[in-house]
Amino acid sequence: MKINTLLLHLALFIPAFAFSQQNEGIVLFEEKVNIHRTLPPDAEDMKAMIPEHRIHKSELLFNATESLYRNVEEDDDEPMGGEGGMVLRVQRPEATSYRNFKTQRKADYREFFGKNYLIEDTLVSANWKLTLETKEILDYNCMKATTTDTVRKREIVAWFADALPLAAGPAQFGQLPGMILEIDINNGETIIAAQKIDFKKLKKGDLTPPKKGEKITEAAFQKLVEERLRENGGRPMRIIRN
Repeated sequence: MKINTLLLHLALFIPAFAFSQQNEGIVLFEEKVNIHRTLPPDAEDMKAMIPEHRIHKSELLFNATESLYRNVEEDDDEPMGGEGGMVLRVQRPEATSYRNFKTQRKADYREFFGKNYLIEDTLVSANWKLTLETKEILDYNCMKATTTDTVRKREIVAWFADALPLAAGPAQFGQLPGMILEIDINNGETIIAAQKIDFKKLKKGDLTPPKKGEKITEAAFQKLVEERLRENGGRPMRIIRN
């Protein structure tokens, strides 16, 4: 019995010890958006003009107390040719999400409908519901958690690794007992999945929170999003016809 208890303590201790030795680095994420599913009902004809998915890269920089999620610089969005000389462009808004888990503060930069916002507020956990389901991501055993985004009417599934005990994750997601390595929004409408974890020393200033944008609270920004999406027919992105 003593041996079994000792082994249990060791099993719980080893992941935390390993993370304490590698508690700094960068996680590369791939964001895959199903554009066809985000089109409004009156834009079905656009499906023949644009690819079904758009894929972008983002990265999560982290240490023991902070994280910063940002877009990876890529070439400008290439025009997607359509019929009759029509050209469509799907714009990727600039976004940065900073978290300080020691002070329980956050600072998010968002480009939304042509304006820049700086969302500064306290960290508040989503109403996550833990499940017993697990799966392996990048050799980490990940647990499943679910929640609902009531503003955008989205169902969120997160897979987090408790062996990486930092409540960080991609985009605005986090506040789980382990790092989130995958997010599934609306059953495949958007998938944000970790592709690689590189444990390394970050450069000075890598985890600097965003500073630009009109300051606004989380509640005020969510109200703004809800109003603008209602005006825009629920469309989460701008599609520009040239």
